[in-house]
Amino acid sequence: MKKHMEYQTPKQYKAEACRQCGTCLTSCPVMRLSPEEARREIRNLREGRDSKALRRCTTCFDCDFACPDGCNPGELIQHRFNQVYSERGLPERARYFLPHSKPNFRTYVIDRLSPREKAIIESWKDLSPADEVCYPGCNIIVTPLLTQTRALEGLDIRGALEYCCGEMYYRMGLFDQVRQVAQKTQDFFDKLGARKVTILCTAGHHMFTRVLPHFGADYSFEMESYLSHIKRRVDSGELEFKHPLNMRLTVQESCYGKQFGPEYMDIPRELLSRAGADVVEMENSREYMLCCGIGAGFSPYSAYNPLKITASTIKVMRSAKKSGAEAVVTYCSGCMQMFSTGLVLYRTALPVYHILELLGMAMGDNPVPFHARMARNTRRHLPAPGPSPSVPQALQRPRHRHRYQVKATLPTSDEFEVRFLPGGCSIRVRSGSTVMDAALLSGPWIDAPCGGEGRCGMCRVKLSGEAAPPTVEEL
Repeated sequence: MKKHMEYQTPKQYKAEACRQCGTCLTSCPVMRLSPEEARREIRNLREGRDSKALRRCTTCFDCDFACPDGCNPGELIQHRFNQVYSERGLPERARYFLPHSKPNFRTYVIDRLSPREKAIIESWKDLSPADEVCYPGCNIIVTPLLTQTRALEGLDIRGALEYCCGEMYYRMGLFDQVRQVAQKTQDFFDKLGARKVTILCTAGHHMFTRVLPHFGADYSFEMESYLSHIKRRVDSGELEFKHPLNMRLTVQESCYGKQFGPEYMDIPRELLSRAGADVVEMENSREYMLCCGIGAGFSPYSAYNPLKITASTIKVMRSAKKSGAEAVVTYCSGCMQMFSTGLVLYRTALPVYHILELLGMAMGDNPVPFHARMARNTRRHLPAPGPSPSVPQALQRPRHRHRYQVKATLPTSDEFEVRFLPGGCSIRVRSGSTVMDAALLSGPWIDAPCGGEGRCGMCRVKLSGEAAPPTVEEL
């Protein structure tokens, strides 16, 4: 390698063992590089040069599980993120998405919650000592009604946005901020003095058990995932499923589920099956899953670009629909929020549920619907039809009401350049991408309720000049 890297993550990239075979990047469901491209990009990463991986990676860590030699290439990308951010800094837009910056997208949503939801969140701020507590995590804090279920009865929830686990910092490679989070959460749990903590977020469970101790935290309490907690209570007969779901479901994996092994990823599927659901798999699941979309904002060349995030979300929502399921279920509230907001653009996508909602329904709960309201509150952070004075100017985007002229140049490899006129915005997209994909990534607003499936006609293209007859797939 060009120069020595000081790895700060719990796992380290094993440079000496890496054969630069490229398997990690050819297996990546986001990049899907050819073997030759993958080998070239690994060399670029190792030598400190620019790389497609630095622009496309969602830090889901699938590549760590694909590497035949266990070299942890995901950590190489993380550290390159760290280098680029250190050299270039973060654009102002990114500030709105960072957990400890105020205002941010979560404080915006919380300000618009119902009085009941705000009261629930306020009750969690209690710092009085307790023997056992439940840590909600930032994403649960903005969806507090998920906790109002028999599945979580008896848990003493404690937490607030300022005690975020720092998962977003970690995936961005902002390791100095992760160290600060380690100290802040250490102080929080020391005040509570708990012997056991149940964690309502898989990302948080990973951060507290695998990451933050590496950055200086010294937690002395027992930790348990809420999925394991619920399964244990179901196994003991304390919780019963009395109302079968009778649904065909597909599971959106958390990016951190695979870090705990196949047994952990089996738990949500087993619980749903025992609750009367038929679980089917998406094309990309388990160790080779697709991130819900938020990861498309973590790279230094995206820095929470809402166009890239939206395009990534719609991609995985399409995959879920192809599974043949009736609905998609998440066990991460953040994934649920991304999909619910994605429904604003992809209105024919599958309905989305959090696993707590479905398990609660099977136990007899009557959950309060809140997804549509949550999506309305969060849609302003995506490419929206009109400007919003409550959102930073960098995130606002006008709606174009005229028709576009779309020009595509012949590919130089497996990519096309697509240009939208008037305006001239352009984007290079891979072969097989749709006009909707190109529009989402480059800027033009296309109000397409089908999400780019080719059904509503809003992305319809009229060809001019010489062209081959359309294939079956193009009709």
